[in-house]
Amino acid sequence: MLNLNPKFLSQMKSLLGDEYDDFVNSLNQPCEKAIFVNENKIPVEQFKKIVDFDIEQIPYERCGFYVDNSKKGKHPLHHAGAFYVQEPAAMFTVNSNSFKGDEKVLDMCASPGGKTIQIANRVPSGVVVSNEFNKKRSEILFSNVERMGLKNVIITNDNPENISECYPNCFDVCLVDAPCSGEGMFRKGEDMVDNWNENLSEMCARRQIQILDCADNTLKVGGHLIYSTCTYSKLENEDVINEFMLTHNYQLEYINADFNRGIDMPQAVRLYPHKQKGEGQFVAVLKKVGTKDFYGHGQKLKLKSDDIAKNFIKENMGINLMATEYNHDSFYVADEDLIRKGVNYVSLGVKLGTKEKNRFVPFHNLFTAFGGQFKNKINLGLSDEKVRKYLKGETFEVDLTDGFGCLMVENCALGGFKVSQGMFKNLYPKGLRNQT
Repeated sequence: MLNLNPKFLSQMKSLLGDEYDDFVNSLNQPCEKAIFVNENKIPVEQFKKIVDFDIEQIPYERCGFYVDNSKKGKHPLHHAGAFYVQEPAAMFTVNSNSFKGDEKVLDMCASPGGKTIQIANRVPSGVVVSNEFNKKRSEILFSNVERMGLKNVIITNDNPENISECYPNCFDVCLVDAPCSGEGMFRKGEDMVDNWNENLSEMCARRQIQILDCADNTLKVGGHLIYSTCTYSKLENEDVINEFMLTHNYQLEYINADFNRGIDMPQAVRLYPHKQKGEGQFVAVLKKVGTKDFYGHGQKLKLKSDDIAKNFIKENMGINLMATEYNHDSFYVADEDLIRKGVNYVSLGVKLGTKEKNRFVPFHNLFTAFGGQFKNKINLGLSDEKVRKYLKGETFEVDLTDGFGCLMVENCALGGFKVSQGMFKNLYPKGLRNQT
């Protein structure tokens, strides 16, 4: 039983009325688990045919499925980036907006990366700039994007104020999944319950307004701002939106969904654990209708190319990639239009590798993103014992020519290897290896 603060319970009773008892009972039920299938790696219909555990379709997400409560993080398809473990209600946020497929999108508060992964799948011809202010969390964000093999994501580790200065009037869509009091996540940990106090919502609301101000500066006129929280507080949800709209020229867009509507805001939606499988969420979508441009210092950063990365790729993959050099001999496949001076980058795009003693050393990201294009490939079935051996860092005999290659599982790139004089070297990163 959760030891809930009486003042929180009083707030929820006022909010929910006759639904209050159902809500409280739901908080003492287990959390729902779900996965998002990454179509950058595998079509969802193909995934449904090969997956070896039970899945149930999430009604509002074509690529989302409820799963049982056992951990899926050590599953080979998870390692291969075929799916991402994600809270089911959180998947609704991205689906509240219609994407054409070629938009430039900013995910302002992105870690651990579930919504970035969803968006990147929605805009295969677009680009996502995925920002996380906390350094450690930005590294987690990169790790998840890397595993998914996404080719259209730039990761930044910066504050919203600097992002707004460097990317003025740049994006078609901006998602602000705002830091909040976390009331909707109480089932996920006692620490969130213990940290709640009656002043927390007011503190969060002030910061949420500041982040929305920054998000506005980055949006083109006609662009869409998606605002979401995982809390129930009206102060952090409807009140924040209303205060923001007093000083900014936006109109609320109606979200077409069969959920509770926003309090005095029928265009928005609220998700509750007693009404659907998942945790608590608030989502609103706003369209920017003002005509005033914001003038920041968004200067493009000129990048240089180097033949060492291009030659490695040509030799081992037989393709041409525009490899750009950045930050001490690291090479990327980057969308140079969205690389700006003054921004702290974690990744400019696909992190290809680095130069050491005048030789190219590939990164894991090269294999996860472009593994299927290596000349040397080993494609194994899900039940093949060699998959488990590879994930443990072990080796096995192969009959391949010398060079670098990629091990695949069900045609999903898992990681790299090197063959030299008949010897197989496992390049799967030590920190990712299964120990069981």
